[in-house]
Amino acid sequence: MRLASGRVTRAPGRVAAFILAVAALATSPASAARMASPISVDHAEERPAEKIMPILIDGASYVSTNDLARIFAATKYWRPEIQKLTLRLGEHTLRFTIDAPIVLVDETGRNLIEPARLIQGVVYAPESIVRQIFEWGLFADATWDDATRTIRFRSPVHVVRQAQLFPRGRVTEISATLLRGLPPRVLYATPSEIRILFEGGTLDTVRSFEGGIVTGGSIREVAGGVELRLRLGADAKGYAVSVGSGRLKVSVTDDKDLVDAGLFNKLEPVPIGGPDRDVRTIVIDPGHGGTDLGATLRGGMSEKDAALDLARALRSALNQRLSARVIMTRESDVVVSAARRAEIANEAGADLFISIHLDSEGSIKGGGFRVFTLSPGGTGGEGESDAIPEDIDGVTLRPWLGAQTSAVGSSMALAQAIADSLQHSFPGTPVLTRQGPMRILEPVVCPAIMLESAPAARTGPDATSRGYTIYDYARIVAEAIEKFVKAARG
Repeated sequence: MRLASGRVTRAPGRVAAFILAVAALATSPASAARMASPISVDHAEERPAEKIMPILIDGASYVSTNDLARIFAATKYWRPEIQKLTLRLGEHTLRFTIDAPIVLVDETGRNLIEPARLIQGVVYAPESIVRQIFEWGLFADATWDDATRTIRFRSPVHVVRQAQLFPRGRVTEISATLLRGLPPRVLYATPSEIRILFEGGTLDTVRSFEGGIVTGGSIREVAGGVELRLRLGADAKGYAVSVGSGRLKVSVTDDKDLVDAGLFNKLEPVPIGGPDRDVRTIVIDPGHGGTDLGATLRGGMSEKDAALDLARALRSALNQRLSARVIMTRESDVVVSAARRAEIANEAGADLFISIHLDSEGSIKGGGFRVFTLSPGGTGGEGESDAIPEDIDGVTLRPWLGAQTSAVGSSMALAQAIADSLQHSFPGTPVLTRQGPMRILEPVVCPAIMLESAPAARTGPDATSRGYTIYDYARIVAEAIEKFVKAARG
């Protein structure tokens, strides 16, 4: 730099170097970022489907707030002086602060798995915000399908509308307007809970229920249709479902005479085990193994090792509570294919199958649990068979990929029982149930679930994560399974 006639000038070489340096600072984050798995957007009838293309920043998946604003028809407000961006989604607001791992949702602070980032003038948020927009009830005109990574907008005219609860003496009825016929699928109907999927339907709005024999419940839109879940009082005896004449009705009663007269179906325990409903064999499946490390967890431990530790703890806890034989798909650090894991369960005549996984960088980073089952619609994959199980010489032959379909209702009941127990034991920790096409579960004949926890629960008596150790986790899951098994016996 030199002075000339009172002006400040720069040597041409230095000016060029300065410009290049500034350009590098402005472009390097975006150019270094790689594309992550796309998110599909299904606009129903109004617009063609499209995709959001997240990017990877420091190994984490991020979405552009420009994409969020476009997809959800949100208004953006950017305040560069304080590095804050506000997204207004109808009556709700999301306020991001650059480099802060928190978002203000209607003035309530919520943790993010990663901080918001500013790249070339665009604010990027962690991809998990897409799912959380729906979990937090911020957008009612679409649903999020976690299994297929799809935002599905609802049809402008909803099939199921104005669902309401009506106590009528000893009968409690859920009634809704129905614009066209929907096939109901009873996933399970036990003395404590009913869960029904109305396949292919759409819902005007999520509703909660409480009254009469119903102690709690909800109706909501899920992938594949509209799901009704009702928790029942201790005296519940029967249920009835009717779809027709423009009405959808689900009724429950505590009057045994109505059940005996054939007017209501009897509420019965979930069908598990043999004819005597006794659970004799449980298979625990520690995920990954051998060269398949799984996720890298906090402290550098691999998911395969933590899953084996947790599976051993769960086996011990189950052996203390049940007389069932407990088998593991692997006892050491070896590779076991997904098909072989299912074979081990089916060959052993398993009554329950539990696959164990952990998550470090995904949507439950910071503490939490997810319980997965196959979706009620089955795999939905190309190889799925609709063939009826065939009986040859007394042996029932089932299509391989469709094996889990007949047990999926019992699987969902088991998953919900474990999720409820975890939520009760860890009230400050998120617990989610999820359904989708699960390759590890599809070929398993018996009720089958996959447990995923995060962050990694390390071994050792002093290893804690959000207030629990792997031994606490294993104990609570084992207790939930024990209660579930005893309830199934009636």
